[in-house]
Amino acid sequence: MLDERLQGVKRPETPKKVQDFFTSVAKRYDLANSLMSFGMHYSWKRKAVKEAGVKEGMKVLDICSGTNDVAIIEAKIVGDGGHITALDWNEAMQAAGQFKIDKFGLSDRITNVIGDAEKLPFEDNTFDRATVAVASRHLNIDKHFQEMYRVLKPGGRGVCVDFFQPPNPLFGRLYNFYSYAIMPKIGTWITGDKTGVYDYLPDSIRVYYTPEDFSKEMIGAGFKDVKYYPLTQGIVYVHAGNK
Repeated sequence: MLDERLQGVKRPETPKKVQDFFTSVAKRYDLANSLMSFGMHYSWKRKAVKEAGVKEGMKVLDICSGTNDVAIIEAKIVGDGGHITALDWNEAMQAAGQFKIDKFGLSDRITNVIGDAEKLPFEDNTFDRATVAVASRHLNIDKHFQEMYRVLKPGGRGVCVDFFQPPNPLFGRLYNFYSYAIMPKIGTWITGDKTGVYDYLPDSIRVYYTPEDFSKEMIGAGFKDVKYYPLTQGIVYVHAGNK
């Protein structure tokens, strides 16, 4: 479900609208992300994987894996002795991701699973690492973090990378202009989306958690040694914590 903090924001009417959005944009989702972020989203995802400390032989869960960018980065690290479980709730996004998995010859290392990030279909203490990239605002954060914590092994590590309002006022104004006036037009033009989600995203960033409050949500779910730091002038933050 969408987080309660977004109740007053112009947004898709229901979670189904978000589902419809991802179905409609799946084939051109990567291209839209690359254009809207000037290619920086790949760097953000690599930073998150590095912060997670993914290593050879590990079992890793990538939550809301979408078109599998993060899962592919992780699969190249864990090798044949490890495995990536890539969970998403949208079949069209997973189909687009599976095409890339096959292209890179990583089908033996990555398994795509349809599932709910708020009710993960896995046993307790299953994974060494868990990651989620730019998906938190579509979730109930309490349930999401509780489930991430539950499926991690003792000593495991969970990492999130997501958009936040930049802390610098001047840069924040420039970013707001871009995110409201330009970014939705690029996304809609590239993907042909008609759900209005690209118009909703800038508001969702503006009123969402602060990075500090986001870290408190992780702590509340049980994570220890939680830390966070900005990327690209605070457009994006990486949050990490241990079980």
